Amino acid sequence: MLKIFLYLFPLIFFLMHNVIGNQYSMDGPPPTWTTIEKSHPKSAPILTWEPLVSQSEIECMAKNIYFEAAVESTAGQLAVAQVTLNRVNSKHYPNSVCEVVYQGPHTADGFPKRDRCQFSWYCDGKGDDPAINGQLWKSAHDLAKYVLKRRHDLLDITDGATHYHATYIDAPRWAHQKRVTTSIDQHIFYGVRNGKRYSFQ
Repeated sequence: MLKIFLYLFPLIFFLMHNVIGNQYSMDGPPPTWTTIEKSHPKSAPILTWEPLVSQSEIECMAKNIYFEAAVESTAGQLAVAQVTLNRVNSKHYPNSVCEVVYQGPHTADGFPKRDRCQFSWYCDGKGDDPAINGQLWKSAHDLAKYVLKRRHDLLDITDGATHYHATYIDAPRWAHQKRVTTSIDQHIFYGVRNGKRYSFQ
């Protein structure tokens, strides 16, 4: 038995070294593992909902902010915008931003009667075309869009005001019939007193 093994051992060693060893050579560096990351399918787009706001409403609101409070702080501009919205939401005023902004008597030619409108810039006899390439107009336009898209979620910093006047003028005749709600920058804001409504003029 030992003799058979001694004869077969060289043969077995030869086969393992030359035949099997050629298939699995041990020469060179050991094999390395590589992690292959599979590409994931693109994530589905996240759908968000934003209320539709007409461009004309944005333009009307932007003009009111611009001509009434362009040089004031963001809070001052926001307050003007909020008064506009408070009027839209009131049954005593028109129900759209543009109608509120341009409310007042007009001539037969369609022009506002001098000093008879709700917001003085519209009937002061001066031009109503903003410097559309200026930073003040861009800021007013951006704020108008923001306010109109989030009109139902905004905190009313005017406490329901529907009127205001500049701090540097004497109080209008309607002011004593209303309650002061707040003062922001160069404007004093007024709301309804005792549930009564009085004319802006």
